[in-house]
Amino acid sequence: MVRVIYFTDKAADLATQITEYTDLVDGREGGVEAALKEAFDKKIDLAFIGAAGIAVRLIAPYIRDKTTDPAVICMDEAGRFVISLLSGHLGGANDLAKRVAVQIGATPVITTATDLEHTFAVDIFAKKNGLGIMNPSAIKTVSSKVLRGEMIPVKTSDPTLIFHEECRDFLRPVRDDERPVINVVDSGWLFSMLDLAGIDPYMPLPDRNTREDLLMDCGVNDRCLYLYEQDLAVGVGCRKGTPIDEIFPFLKDVLMHKGLCMARIGSVSSIDIKKDEPGILGLCGVLNVPFHTYTAGELRAVKGKFTPSKFVEEQVGVDNVCERAAALTAGVTGEKIVGKMKTERVTISIYRKGSI
Repeated sequence: MVRVIYFTDKAADLATQITEYTDLVDGREGGVEAALKEAFDKKIDLAFIGAAGIAVRLIAPYIRDKTTDPAVICMDEAGRFVISLLSGHLGGANDLAKRVAVQIGATPVITTATDLEHTFAVDIFAKKNGLGIMNPSAIKTVSSKVLRGEMIPVKTSDPTLIFHEECRDFLRPVRDDERPVINVVDSGWLFSMLDLAGIDPYMPLPDRNTREDLLMDCGVNDRCLYLYEQDLAVGVGCRKGTPIDEIFPFLKDVLMHKGLCMARIGSVSSIDIKKDEPGILGLCGVLNVPFHTYTAGELRAVKGKFTPSKFVEEQVGVDNVCERAAALTAGVTGEKIVGKMKTERVTISIYRKGSI
């Protein structure tokens, strides 16, 4: 969804030409601050129609981090230019600006250096491969080396990552005792790194500045970009109105029981009738991950062994929500890590993601 904010009649007319799924906000009627706060909390894409300066001033109090901020674009009310304003790569603002520009017949304005040079962008690389970024400050180290034409030494247990066509001219395996510039750590290394830094592995990562300070204090190389797998798909079912205060602690207990880092969670999924469930949406906000929903028919079609419930089937049309939703998100080569676990009002299952 794209939340479109405008302030004039002419801008309102332009907003109707945007063919993305939109939520229109008339800034003349108030409510802009609330709309912006919700967009940043829930990572809802934003599109302003009006002066870029107005957009910058409005979003300034809510900007936190490039790894969590939503995409923000801005276009003039004449519909001539669409500017990627914030979160061009990880948030997807560059792609959004290009799509909207096509829809309204405008020129997209992209200013990120790696895009202008048509070269490798490590944050896009991370996003495409389901990798989280531990220390975003080191992105600039990678980007500056790429722009100077240097090959980037990468340490990873999965060398296929760096041999994709779009990577082979920019990345190479680390040699012998050479220090990597990118280190793709496995789950065991991630757990140890967080533990060494005094970061609770069973809670969401602290904000960027806090975690980078903690990592530096325990000797983690700040000139190396650390990436980690966000390979866990969490399926959730719950009774209507179940608050996040019940769902989150149960998820934490499940992770502790299995020794799984919360940072590895890459998505939450459920049945489509839960798409507006406040407790699950709140969980996604805390974890900063997307929420995938599926129809009962899509869930029924998933192959595998799942714990059935006649009650659930009578209520929603499929015998199991959490396991089937997690399995569908994880893909056909996904692996069940946690089968259906439940409290009185919540069910949770976790799969490790595979390829579709």
